[in-house]
Amino acid sequence: MNAPDILLKPRAIRREIERKHLRIDTLRHFAEHLTSPLREVRVKSSPDPTRMQALLAEAADEEKQIPLLEAELEQALSAAAIVISTLPDIRLIELMELRYLEGRSWEETASIIGYSPSQTFKLHHAALALLPQPQGGNSTL
Repeated sequence: MNAPDILLKPRAIRREIERKHLRIDTLRHFAEHLTSPLREVRVKSSPDPTRMQALLAEAADEEKQIPLLEAELEQALSAAAIVISTLPDIRLIELMELRYLEGRSWEETASIIGYSPSQTFKLHHAALALLPQPQGGNSTL
């Protein structure tokens, strides 16, 4: 795996974790709405108990995947930190850590390091140029 891929992997994993949490919340919400007619109806049968069970089981399956993704995120962050640590300038290291390890936005990163957004982009470009590039061309982050 090349340096740009290593740097982008934590962000992708974070997004996947966020999607899982959102999906779990959505599934639970749907399951709750399936149970609300049960409270209003005074008969023993449910409109669709198997659908409610299926939604809750699906949410439980999604929850089981989150710790695995979190462990994968820790490994990806370690690999990215190693790549970032090869940079020769502390300013570049700080910028890359904020952006890729902490997942900060460009605006936050620029504000924290005390540069304008355009200076931040220039520093970022300089940092990328110093990292090992993939064979066969440049990659953009």
